[in-house]
Amino acid sequence: MTPLAGLILAGGKSTRFGEDKASAVLAGKPMLQWVVSRLEGVCLSIVVVRAAGQVLPHIDCAIPIESVEDLYEGKGPLAGLVAGLGTVGDGLCFATSCDAPLLRPELVVHIASLAEGYDIVCPHAGGFPQPLSAVYRAETCLPVFRESVERDVLKITAAFASLRVRIVREPELRAMDPDLRSFRNANRPEVAAGIEALLRDAIP
Repeated sequence: MTPLAGLILAGGKSTRFGEDKASAVLAGKPMLQWVVSRLEGVCLSIVVVRAAGQVLPHIDCAIPIESVEDLYEGKGPLAGLVAGLGTVGDGLCFATSCDAPLLRPELVVHIASLAEGYDIVCPHAGGFPQPLSAVYRAETCLPVFRESVERDVLKITAAFASLRVRIVREPELRAMDPDLRSFRNANRPEVAAGIEALLRDAIP
């Protein structure tokens, strides 16, 4: 397995969700716990990026896990990536958000396996790039992303221009995740309810 760190962005404003998504309970567990559980079997360590003053729920994790505060207030997920990439050190990092409880570990492993010779491996699903389900090479991405945030260019994919990017298309993704559930984000209550039903169905 490719040595890999996990990076979870948990500091979003959760405006559409109506409450802190990281702490919201789905099928008996905080949403953040579901995502940590998906990553702990395929990553060597996990970093969770939180907003200033945000209190994260208690999380059980079998590998080292660290929580760090976002360095830039109100700058969005690209700024969260800067905080996380600055903590994980050199090497590869799989970045995701705390509202992706259906993430498939085998998909994470496959995406990471494609990183040789690239700075970023980014899936495209549903007609869009998925930069919060992507692998980043910390030592090359961090300075570029930091400069972009400091210039107030905050769209994640806009920061990709000078970096080597490997795109992973839907047919390849579906080999590991036929319904592309990894990319379903519980960012609204009605979506979360459907995801919770799927999580309950999977619990023995």
